[in-house]
Amino acid sequence: MNPEYLQRMKEMLKDEYEAYAESLDRPLRRGFRVNPLKCTDEELFSWMDLDHEKSPFAKHGYYTDAKAGIGFTPAYLSGMFYMQEPSASAAVTVLDPQPGMTVADLCAAPGSKSTQILELLHDQGLLVSNEINGKRCQILSENIERNGAANAVILNADTKDLADAFPSFFDAVLCDAPCSGEGMFRKSEDAVNDWSQANVDKCAALQKEILENAYRCLKPGGTLVYSTCTFSKQEDEMNAAWLVQQHEDIEIEAIDVPFGRHAFDCGYGTENALRIFPMDGGEGHFICRMHKRGEAGAGQHRLMQGTAVSKDVLAQLNAILTEPYPNIYQKNDRIYGGIAPFYDCGRCHISRYQVYLGEVKKNNRFEPDHAMVMSVLSRFRIQAELDDEMLAKYMHGEQLPIVCEKGFCALTWHGIAVGLGKSDGRCIKNKYPKKLRTR
Repeated sequence: MNPEYLQRMKEMLKDEYEAYAESLDRPLRRGFRVNPLKCTDEELFSWMDLDHEKSPFAKHGYYTDAKAGIGFTPAYLSGMFYMQEPSASAAVTVLDPQPGMTVADLCAAPGSKSTQILELLHDQGLLVSNEINGKRCQILSENIERNGAANAVILNADTKDLADAFPSFFDAVLCDAPCSGEGMFRKSEDAVNDWSQANVDKCAALQKEILENAYRCLKPGGTLVYSTCTFSKQEDEMNAAWLVQQHEDIEIEAIDVPFGRHAFDCGYGTENALRIFPMDGGEGHFICRMHKRGEAGAGQHRLMQGTAVSKDVLAQLNAILTEPYPNIYQKNDRIYGGIAPFYDCGRCHISRYQVYLGEVKKNNRFEPDHAMVMSVLSRFRIQAELDDEMLAKYMHGEQLPIVCEKGFCALTWHGIAVGLGKSDGRCIKNKYPKKLRTR
């Protein structure tokens, strides 16, 4: 490990350095969160033999010693739980988003914190989840699709463009910024090998840009959480202090949670921030909660201009579902539904606009998408419950010898939708995406 880094940690931790050094040799603890949009904790553990021990970092968070492979189980693929390093859930716990809020996650891939925010919003309000890297944005979209929330917009944009599109709009903003990754050393050999003071300097400069854009899109009265997975004061306390220096209407708040320890005093109240070290039951995180003073009010924003959805397509959609989506939007031949209004996103590239319901095909025929059946808001009129044997066949891509009413149907396991099918009255044609099928 880089001697310059170790010397800096010795100077920072003093008497606790030995405990830190010893913690680096301990095995990495894996973790997961149960998704309350899909099931309760008790239901998941009754359906699946999953080793678990409660984590202090999130309400539905757990440690696990489960082996590799649980990410390919039906419960995971249908969104009932999400694999996440336990202490990584701490930042959203500190943000504490409430149902009905408008929330932004500025650096969101792969989606652990965005899915956690959506679970706390409980299908009320709106999450704008952003990732500047195109490939990582695709992973983010897949994870949010599995989660099942119907109120997430995913953008593939620079945070400056996001702030331009949504000035003073959000009730809460999470800025989990790219960093030098010092808290990932137990998890990633690359993080160890890539460390340099030059990279710390580069990250600190980029973080300031993102923090400024986070401030711009936060409305007065709102909450900003700045977090990293690194230990550098330059990237952590000093950047938080820098933002407070720049803007007299923002202040660092005290954090009342049953985990972590006070951060270092670098002025402007940074000692009120939170640090988590490997000897604290997690990996490594810095979390700072800030309040933007001013009169809280509703964020005003223009709506997207789209194609009017035809009565015929709406009738087909509503014939599939028992309850209509509150908001429908059409762009070209693609139909979207959601809980929140469809807001204009300015120059930002939209990767996912709430729920992609499906496509209008030739002769005005509506074809639902897998994303539609994964949404917890999609209550299909025709459903077919699968046992474990039939589920395995479905996930393998086989046609199912199940007799049910003709039409598009949701295939369920323990009452939770796992995928889409189309019945001809005698059997169900498999509509499970080929890229997800088992071999």
